[in-house]
Amino acid sequence: MLKDFTKYYGPHSRLFVLDMLTSVTIAIFTILIPKIAYDILSDYLPNKDFKNIIISLVYIGIIVSILATADYFNVKWGHILGVRMEADMRRDLFSHIQKLSFSYFDRTKTGHIMSRLSNDLTLIAETAHHSPEDLLISSLTIVGAFCFMFYQNWWFALLTFFPLPFIIIWGSVFMRRMKRSFRQVRKRIADLNSQVENSIQGIREVKAFTNEEYQVEKFHEVNTKFRNARENVFGTMAGFHSGVIFMIQGYSALFVGAGAVLVYYGKANIAEVFTFFMYSRYIVMPIFRMLNFVEQFQQGYTAFERFHQIMVEEPDIKDRHNALAPAAVKGDIEFRNVYFKYQPEEGKEVNEWILEDVSLKIPAGRTVALVGESGAGKSTIAALVPRFYEVESGKVLIDGNDVMDLKQKSLRESVGVVQQSPFLFDDSIRENIVIGNHNASEEEVIEAAKNANIYDFIMSMPDGFDSQVGEQGVKLSGGQKQRISIARVFLKNPAILIFDEATSALDNESEALVQESMERLCRERTTLVIAHRLSTVRNADYIYCIKEGKIAEEGGHGELLKLNGYYNRLYSMHNF
Repeated sequence: MLKDFTKYYGPHSRLFVLDMLTSVTIAIFTILIPKIAYDILSDYLPNKDFKNIIISLVYIGIIVSILATADYFNVKWGHILGVRMEADMRRDLFSHIQKLSFSYFDRTKTGHIMSRLSNDLTLIAETAHHSPEDLLISSLTIVGAFCFMFYQNWWFALLTFFPLPFIIIWGSVFMRRMKRSFRQVRKRIADLNSQVENSIQGIREVKAFTNEEYQVEKFHEVNTKFRNARENVFGTMAGFHSGVIFMIQGYSALFVGAGAVLVYYGKANIAEVFTFFMYSRYIVMPIFRMLNFVEQFQQGYTAFERFHQIMVEEPDIKDRHNALAPAAVKGDIEFRNVYFKYQPEEGKEVNEWILEDVSLKIPAGRTVALVGESGAGKSTIAALVPRFYEVESGKVLIDGNDVMDLKQKSLRESVGVVQQSPFLFDDSIRENIVIGNHNASEEEVIEAAKNANIYDFIMSMPDGFDSQVGEQGVKLSGGQKQRISIARVFLKNPAILIFDEATSALDNESEALVQESMERLCRERTTLVIAHRLSTVRNADYIYCIKEGKIAEEGGHGELLKLNGYYNRLYSMHNF
């Protein structure tokens, strides 16, 4: 996993080198100041060498200026390095998410994904640039300080070195505790995001059913868990810091006490005590940076674990080696003895069969309807055609080719889907239509809108095609959203159409407009229609009745009514 992380430094190696060079500069020049101070106190001042005192003070001024300049570049370009790495990781994560199969989104909450795209990556970015520089500056400063101290007075240095192992041991004890605590916090904040997203997206249902208090209670529950997780982290951090600070604050006192004893016995002089006391600051401050490194590294590592979990997630559906990409698709569809079940959620038992031994044929250019009660498997059949899911056994064929042998992109370019509740992006009407073909000309977009019976409405809007539809198309009616989704398919111009309950939620006037545009769209295309209403299926060339994942009856509308069976009962029950 470390290799997966370090690869993000590669494209920004120059910034990383600059960050490390400035860190080295800060460390080296920091430990020079006490050395110059020692020369002043031990040599120049006793000898009243005013010239060298002034020169030494000038050197200190120059060093301070260099430190300030190095710190400026270190802070600026170090953070820019982190931001650019974060952008790269967010790009890779988003691109990877686009490749994942529907099954991943079926079992993963959107709020958790959003948390990893935002909060987690920000933490990783902070760790990416702070951790190396904190570790380098702290290590060089501590090592450099002790090297000078041992060179100057090894007795004194040895005494002051004694507390460091205890500080390191104390930190090691708490590292594992903090890692567990931060992992729990990341999980709880994802739950919090998920709850907020659900409540906001469903605000109309919340208010319609006066569920505000219930939603507040649910939010309070996840918010309390998040609060408790954070409080546990701070408890662990407090124990970590309090023990270390006790040792660190006593560290400066140790320099004075040990120095006084050594001076008394003639093992050190006042200049050495003063200089070593100065070095105590340059040892204490790096230790604080080390503490910050440990704390931040634990948070960043936990966040990167969650990032890595998604990046190693493989799509269930992949193109086979030498997958086919037919130049043209006629639209013949065939199901041969198809069995299918959805993947069970984590910790649950194996799901039951959704489809069992389903065989059907849809000749190119024909319209076939699937009818049946809710949960019978109609939408699942439709989802298998563009290979949104893969069959457990049996085959789904397009023009005689198993869809498993076709490239997904090529297959899905040949299939147009109109859902019961189409999704519109929070963008303009034009952008929502050109999803069907981003290379379409303005004339083609207008023609698609006209064919979908939505052009007149669009032109009645103040900004025409540039009018914003709002989040999930909230500014439009159901019929208007549906016709925009049909305009997309006109622009896509696929050989195969799938209408999944496309008119079931519309009023009569909207249904008539949508139905007219659907009939226009279906001409000379293979069409699979899932519907309950007679107006949608009675003109179908063939009808399959799906019951509990199996084909119960099949035939034309009139033929099925005469059977006085399942189809007739559905017809009488719903009157379509």
